[in-house]
Amino acid sequence: MTDTLLARLRELVTITRMDEQGRLRLPPERELATHFGLQRSSLREHLATLEHLGFIERTQGRGTFLKMPKPDFVQLYFDLALQLNYVSVEALESAREMMEREIVQQAARLAEDRDVDILAALCDRIKHATSIEEGINADYEFHEQLAWMTRNPVIMMLFQGLASVLKQVLHHRRVLVRRSRDSAEQTNATHDAIVEALKARNPEAARQAMSAHFEVWNEQSLRIQSLRSAPGAPTVSQD
Repeated sequence: MTDTLLARLRELVTITRMDEQGRLRLPPERELATHFGLQRSSLREHLATLEHLGFIERTQGRGTFLKMPKPDFVQLYFDLALQLNYVSVEALESAREMMEREIVQQAARLAEDRDVDILAALCDRIKHATSIEEGINADYEFHEQLAWMTRNPVIMMLFQGLASVLKQVLHHRRVLVRRSRDSAEQTNATHDAIVEALKARNPEAARQAMSAHFEVWNEQSLRIQSLRSAPGAPTVSQD
């Protein structure tokens, strides 16, 4: 995402036209090429890049439209920053914890009965999962549902991008925690406290429950890792 490309994306916003369905349509390629002073081949390269990043959608015979980028764009940023050592896993985890403490408070303020019912059902899925993978996925959906309950698309995009990266890099650690029945039960129980706080529409109790959730998760995660690294401990394949 070069400065030139970003500047042109910003300018594209100013020259879009609303179509009959309320979508923001870009002018035809010939008009865009004239506007930006580009050869059409160069223009198509820019448009292809913007489409790949999720900022525009091109449909043959219909035109080119601006659209909200998918969380994949945010995920790509965090993934590259992690691989290039610009940020650490610990920094990403800390950011996620801070974000979720605020998320759960807003979720408590805006929660509807159906939202809480969905969370309760996800709690049951986490506790009664028939496989480790099923439990991990239900846990991810639980936290994603909380982010959705803020009714804030910016929060949802940031959460999905950040959590998707952590879901990959922390997968092995989560497998180890869920393989320990005691650790899994202690971590699972903290979800119930979050749901109860949301049922009561109590933002402060929700924040405290989320803090307790992360404290238990970090404690159990460190304990399991310590046991696995002890001399003579059996190795565990990464699921």
